[in-house]
Amino acid sequence: MSVLFPSTPGPRAAVPAYLDWGAVLSSPLGGVDQKLNRLGDRFALDVTMPPMDSADDGAAWIAALIEGQKEGVIFPWPQGITISGSGALAVDGGGQAGTSLEVKSSTPGRKFLRGQFFSVIHGGRRYLHILTAAATADGAGSATFAVEPMLRVSYANNSVVEVDEPMIEGFLEGNAREWTLDMLMNVGLQFRIKEAE
Repeated sequence: MSVLFPSTPGPRAAVPAYLDWGAVLSSPLGGVDQKLNRLGDRFALDVTMPPMDSADDGAAWIAALIEGQKEGVIFPWPQGITISGSGALAVDGGGQAGTSLEVKSSTPGRKFLRGQFFSVIHGGRRYLHILTAAATADGAGSATFAVEPMLRVSYANNSVVEVDEPMIEGFLEGNAREWTLDMLMNVGLQFRIKEAE
């Protein structure tokens, strides 16, 4: 089970990345370029932490990093925009595919912004998406999300949709294995989290 990183201190910087597994096909004879989209696009997050204020904070981060090397990690995704409303949403019906997702259990009339991120918990793993169009929940609290990347798995009905605090879940990359307590307290850490699926 993935490790939820400590909530304090927060990151000094968190830079999102979109990993596109498709390719542009160029004709060797000067024809029109074509984009080949493949299932599996996902996100990564490059995190820079500030120096820790205390040895206790540093020790908690070291423990989380060591455990996260084996289990994977969960970390809050930076929204970068102001969202309105609150509440737990859920997937409305299993078997969905493509670039739209039906959701339910929202506050009626709640507005969702283009560029807003959300994560879906399915099979014990989080999957991160971005809304590519604004949406508004109807009187029953249902909405249709236009999303990228396309759905990588078929989410089960009632899977939890995290819109208020989306999370990225994945594996650590970079120099997350290279640390000392002195480095944590005086320099800070840098690492990348990449979604596994």
